[in-house]
Amino acid sequence: MSSSHESTALETISIKIPASPEYLQVVRLVAAGLASRLSFTLEDIEDLKIAVDELSAYITGAHGRSGTLAVSFTLHGDRIQIRGIGEYTESYEVRTELTEFSRMILETVADSAELSASDGRPAFSVVKNKRA
Repeated sequence: MSSSHESTALETISIKIPASPEYLQVVRLVAAGLASRLSFTLEDIEDLKIAVDELSAYITGAHGRSGTLAVSFTLHGDRIQIRGIGEYTESYEVRTELTEFSRMILETVADSAELSASDGRPAFSVVKNKRA
């Protein structure tokens, strides 16, 4: 990434929701509100919501999981970075590699996106840059 991506964070906002699909709307709304604050276009805001939804679904699963999804939104002048991590109260086998279909979606709507494991917990990261 170029040096413009190394800008100092303006703000970091964190939320924690139940690890259930019913609450993903909260994550999408926070992402949209913060991207709007950075003057993202409506199309870029919709793209960001798709990316967040796609990645969060890996953490929550289709039927939800016992525990929480902790999400942090880091704002920079020209981009937003969103990180999520599953904090479960039970043990789950969770995919930490994107399917080919998810990869195709995310390559279209985000500047970078990944699934990973952090201390044995499933995690995601997505970056969306503001268009010039």
